[in-house]
Amino acid sequence: MIFRTAAPHTAPRSRRLALAGFALTAALGLGACQMTSPVTTDMIYDPADGVSVDVGDVAVRDLLIVSEGDGAPGVVSGLVVNNSAEPAEVTLVISADGQATPLSPTVSVPAGQSVRLDGQQADSPTEAVSIPAVAAAPGGNVEILVQTSDGQADSALTPVLLPEGYYSDLVSSTADVSS
Repeated sequence: MIFRTAAPHTAPRSRRLALAGFALTAALGLGACQMTSPVTTDMIYDPADGVSVDVGDVAVRDLLIVSEGDGAPGVVSGLVVNNSAEPAEVTLVISADGQATPLSPTVSVPAGQSVRLDGQQADSPTEAVSIPAVAAAPGGNVEILVQTSDGQADSALTPVLLPEGYYSDLVSSTADVSS
């Protein structure tokens, strides 16, 4: 009778140890990604189409212009949030050809409330903030200055988007559809 030694049992055991070592190395390697890559939700960024502007206690979110551009009229879209205990008046101003032009209407935001710039309030629609002629083409930017009634101001390069998709109901198209 021939007795075998423990060699056949050591091969599967060494394989198991090698796999366990590989798994441990992979777990440590993948875990290191968390150490070198910041968590995106902890970063300040604009998750929407528009940009953000903070002016004191007033925050403007998702600020953008909907227009066919190159001289066509446009509508300003975004949300103005008043984080103060006092009502705020917000005026948007654009610069074109070296002249500052206040847009109308001025937006009144009650204390602790928010108002949409496109006028599409869920509870009571208001007049949209409009631009008579947008100088930039869609895909371009227009600088908008946000001024509050307490004298604070800040500006942002605001994207110009076509009236398509979510924004199709904000501006009527000037394209000739009769042909």
